[in-house]
Amino acid sequence: MRLKIAGHKGYITRSTKLTKYEDAYAFSHAEYLRLQQAARMGHSLDEYTFEQHWNDWYERNLRNGTWKDERARWHKMYFNRYFKDYFSNADKSSKLLNDITSQFAAGYWDWRKGYWQSEQAEKLRAYNPKRRGSKTRGTANAKSTPAVKTLLMEQSALNQIFYDAFERGRMQQVFKMRVAEKDRTPNRRAGFDKGREYLVLVRNLRSYRDCVGRFASEGLNAWHKMHRAQLSYFIMFLLHSGLRVGEAREMKWSDVKLDEIVDGKEEHIAEVRVSKATKKGQARFVQTQTGANNALKEWKKISPHTKANDWVWFGQKHDADGNATQIGDLNKSFQQYLRAIDFYGRQDGLLNDRDGDRRSLYSLRHTYATLRLEKGDVSVYDLALNMGCKVKQIETHYSHVVSKQRRQQITRTVLKKKSSAENGAAMQDDAFLTEAMRRYKAGELGEQAFFEIAKASKAQS
Repeated sequence: MRLKIAGHKGYITRSTKLTKYEDAYAFSHAEYLRLQQAARMGHSLDEYTFEQHWNDWYERNLRNGTWKDERARWHKMYFNRYFKDYFSNADKSSKLLNDITSQFAAGYWDWRKGYWQSEQAEKLRAYNPKRRGSKTRGTANAKSTPAVKTLLMEQSALNQIFYDAFERGRMQQVFKMRVAEKDRTPNRRAGFDKGREYLVLVRNLRSYRDCVGRFASEGLNAWHKMHRAQLSYFIMFLLHSGLRVGEAREMKWSDVKLDEIVDGKEEHIAEVRVSKATKKGQARFVQTQTGANNALKEWKKISPHTKANDWVWFGQKHDADGNATQIGDLNKSFQQYLRAIDFYGRQDGLLNDRDGDRRSLYSLRHTYATLRLEKGDVSVYDLALNMGCKVKQIETHYSHVVSKQRRQQITRTVLKKKSSAENGAAMQDDAFLTEAMRRYKAGELGEQAFFEIAKASKAQS
């Protein structure tokens, strides 16, 4: 195919990839009309492949400082693992942007969800050449089914890539990638229940920190011992503050106020300023629980870096000025700790919850929210403000806890002096409410109906 388009220097020569002359002619004619229209609209007539455009888009964002290092690594990793693989031809060459239809793009989600069951992925699970010489060479930690949050992050990235291509005239159509509604239903997050799991998690921290008992090891050097101590206090801090891991990593000692007094309480708390360089892009002040205050105080006693501008949680390396660098990813160390805990003879200790979902450092934030709501001493509005999220997120992810909290508030009885006539009516109301409660527990009365009866009874009293 050799075309001459007005306003374009030289000829456009491409293969139609067709063997019959009639088919090739029809294709060329249609392509000629499309390119004419593209030239009128100011679009690029040079065909870009998905990979070429992604490389250009990625480099521009790096130059503009759009992302932090972690986000840049994420984009590169997901392109190499998933995007590049899917948006390619049968011969593994990158697909032309204008050959990507909305139907083809929509097929990404089914392909992505089944990726780790494919033959190619099975080989990756068994062997990863990038980890040659390491203790573990496999990719066995990859989840068989991607989490909803992961899919939404990929959706956002792909939409940015395609929209940028359209804006630069490299695509003649624009479409939105969208995860199916059923896949966007939030999953119940893996946390630690307030009973046995929570106690075992916390009780083992002392042995882990002091390298005794189950966690004893003669081969630990000074840094490994310091790393263990830091992780143990980091866990306690997250459990009692509800901060995101990324927010805690950004903490400097100048952001921390210890032993803050709360009116009406003997125990002190810590107030932490969350940097605007974190996920939400704005600073906020978090009121922690007493446990977080104590963890920070104990950690400050043994930490070698306690100046105002030092990182609270630091890594092993130092910068050119001799200052400790920011802490890295502690999630693997945390999961190794959970796996080593003896919990009812489970092979992986506390690593997985009862449903088999793997826990991570984020599970500590989830546990914090659950315990605060179950205790009933904070509203969802105040909790959302302190945690830096929307009320809707609290109600969605912790609906089972919020429901219990509201049930207690609805059925709470306020005692006051009543006349004999009122006492008689109150006894009738109490009997009615008691019967409603009995039927609700027996499954004879729905939750909504019970709440309405409780509301009515409370209003009359």
